[in-house]
Amino acid sequence: MEKTISVVILSKNNGRTLGFTLLSVLKSKLPPGYSREVTVVDAHSTDNTQRILDRFHPYIKVIYDEGRGIGIARNIGVLASKGNYICFVDADCIVGVDHFARVVEAFERGADIVDVKASGSQASTKIERLEELVWRYGRAYSEEMIRGRCFAGGAFIAFKRDVFDRVKGFWLYPPYGADDLDFSFRAWKAGFRISVVEVPGTASRFRRGVRELIRQQIGWGRGIAHVIARYRHDRDYWRCYKLTPLLYRVLGDAVWLYPIVAALLAPVKGFQLSLKTRKPEMFFYWTVRRWAFLYGILSELRRAFLAQGVRAKKSA
Repeated sequence: MEKTISVVILSKNNGRTLGFTLLSVLKSKLPPGYSREVTVVDAHSTDNTQRILDRFHPYIKVIYDEGRGIGIARNIGVLASKGNYICFVDADCIVGVDHFARVVEAFERGADIVDVKASGSQASTKIERLEELVWRYGRAYSEEMIRGRCFAGGAFIAFKRDVFDRVKGFWLYPPYGADDLDFSFRAWKAGFRISVVEVPGTASRFRRGVRELIRQQIGWGRGIAHVIARYRHDRDYWRCYKLTPLLYRVLGDAVWLYPIVAALLAPVKGFQLSLKTRKPEMFFYWTVRRWAFLYGILSELRRAFLAQGVRAKKSA
């Protein structure tokens, strides 16, 4: 019996990149016995996105949402799809020819969630090239973080439909990023297994300029503020960061402060990265990047704690 891979793409004013994303998805190989459906969830884009969607109309399904949040858009895409496996692809990314074949191989080896590590490049600006180095030399996909993984990144997150049903989908609030961390951690706590695969040719399109980068990092920081509020008392969550034992002893029950402390100390990490990458400009890049992230956390933290209090009262 033929199985279906459901590819879900979230779109909001991604007209510059969406066509390349769709082409890469439609040209990618499928494992024997699999078919593909492609669903684009568009937040009523106001750029040239609609023209691109019309061009690909015979090959894709388009659903419009009101742009109320990333988690809501993800849920809409999954619920509108019928596949055995759900594969998200960001609208500013491209997938390698073997992307979905590698993902299916990981599922067949026992994974329930697959976190795809991009190994290709789409960098065309200085900022994009520096961001590529951040991901290449950072901790996110280090051997230590891959072992016993608790999280999966959202750009190419893929999972079995049963995972989505069991953990009741992605969060509905807040509208910011970090929905992928929350979803994958809840799945891991429920006993689902997360694997990482690296796919040649699969690549993320990073922010092209400083202004775009700062806006992105602030949004991520605001999402992390809600993660902190939700999991500040959950020791399992903070163990997933695999910090040095000394940090756990020093911070104790206040280990949830780690993202804030780490962002404050961005110049130290920036100096280390500049040495590792042999790029002196990495010091300034990393510092600006992380302090924008810190601003996002601090500007949202009070609202996040209040929202979590309301959520706790409703579930009591």
